Amino acid sequence: MTRTPRLLALAITAAVVLTGCGDGAVQAGAAATVGEQRITTSSLQALVARSLKDPGAQQTVGADKPGFERSALRRLITHVIITEAAKSQGVSIDGADVDAIYDRFAQQTGGEQGLKEAALKQGIAEADLREALSDVALRDALSDKLTSSLAVPEATLKQAYQQSIAQYDQVRSAHILVDTQAKANQILASVKADPTRFATLAQQFSNDTSNKDKGGDLGFQGRGAREKSFEDAIFTAKPGAFVIAKTQYGFHVISVLEHRITTFEQARAELRRGMLAQQGQTALESLLLKTAKDLGVSINPRFGVWDPKSQQVVALKSDVTKPSPRPEDAAEPTAPVAP
Repeated sequence: MTRTPRLLALAITAAVVLTGCGDGAVQAGAAATVGEQRITTSSLQALVARSLKDPGAQQTVGADKPGFERSALRRLITHVIITEAAKSQGVSIDGADVDAIYDRFAQQTGGEQGLKEAALKQGIAEADLREALSDVALRDALSDKLTSSLAVPEATLKQAYQQSIAQYDQVRSAHILVDTQAKANQILASVKADPTRFATLAQQFSNDTSNKDKGGDLGFQGRGAREKSFEDAIFTAKPGAFVIAKTQYGFHVISVLEHRITTFEQARAELRRGMLAQQGQTALESLLLKTAKDLGVSINPRFGVWDPKSQQVVALKSDVTKPSPRPEDAAEPTAPVAP
């Protein structure tokens, strides 16, 4: 029904091909210089510190904090390159565009909390999440602009929409699973009399131990995720309704919480982008190559060097165990780039 959360990692950390690293020297006190923009050690260290506040992120990074710093520096460089590329094409985004990306990834990761947890695993703190997703939105907008002259048949788009309908037509529900019809009827009468008791009754009576402590909340689901009788019940009922469905597991007292539909017109841009993914990626990488070359990208050797083949900031071979930046470097003024 939903796409793997790995898509979040791929989108947020999508490669920016920067084979032209520039010939200019790194400005004093900077971790990197991109064109005329300085990425200071203080902005880099602030980003790293926010990301590593989470114990889960600390565990993911382990002892390789220098490696994580290099990854974070690449993200800051990427932000500058994408921003400048967008300006060159007259492409811009607004808060609604970022909201749409946020909602899309939240759907793919099981909700807002799932999105935040997935981002933390990629070293992106909650405070930096929208900024990271704004870069994703800019990439999408640039890809759309660069492929705007390519035609995709309407019938092809509609077929793709129907094939992915489980993603675009979803219901959020909660349930209480019991063994008998009589018990289900009794609980149904109780929740209709006082809907606020549903979560408490789920904790008390539900046989589904996977979600009873969450009030029986099943999140958003499309067709194909559950048995037909259950799906028919939740897709037929209106939000706010309470219904009973019988499946092989027993009797479900269901609270229909929300029905979310993304229309074909609303999904059109995303569907088209998917159809033209390869062409869009090729055109986008070509643009970013040119933008990086025109700007020039220089990296402070204390943080490593740029490796054009892997498109990463890598450790110097003679300094694999490179220490973190010095405190005096971190005291430099904040760079004029968003984290």
